[in-house]
Parts: sequence; C-alpha cells; structure tokens
Amino acid sequence: MDRSRLDGLALSITGRGQVEREPVFRELRELGLSPIEAIYVASRVLGLSLPEAKTAIYASTAWRDQQEDWQRLQSGLEE
Repeated sequence: MDRSRLDGLALSITGRGQVEREPVFRELRELGLSPIEAIYVASRVLGLSLPEAKTAIYASTAWRDQQEDWQRLQSGLEE
C-alpha cells in the first residue's frame, strides 16, 4: 500500500469538496482501489476512524458486494 499515493488521492478528493459518503465510496471503487486502500482514503476524506470507515464502506452500495468475501477472509485468518 503506497500511503503517499493514497494521501494524495485523499487530498485531491477533499480539495474538490466532494465529501458525501456514497460518491466518495463509488469513486474509490471505480478507481480500482483495494478495500484496504479505500478504507484508508475514506477515513482521511470523511474524517472517520479506520473501523468507522470499514463499517461505512461495506454498508455502501458501491462496496456492499465485497463484504461477504472480506468477512470470509477474516474468518479464515482467525482459524
């Protein structure tokens, strides 16, 4: 994960004034970011903690289809 690139993206989004959740989540998905990268950028843009950003992303229409895969991955790591 290239934090410098992601921080630049967050700054770009914030600079445009686009800080509504759904449009931000949709843009991050369209840009092809991984869920972890999207959570990182969303937390910066929307002023959320990382856990809050994770919850918000998987509740969004743009990322909802990824929630099951993410939970399955996390469950596999815990076993």
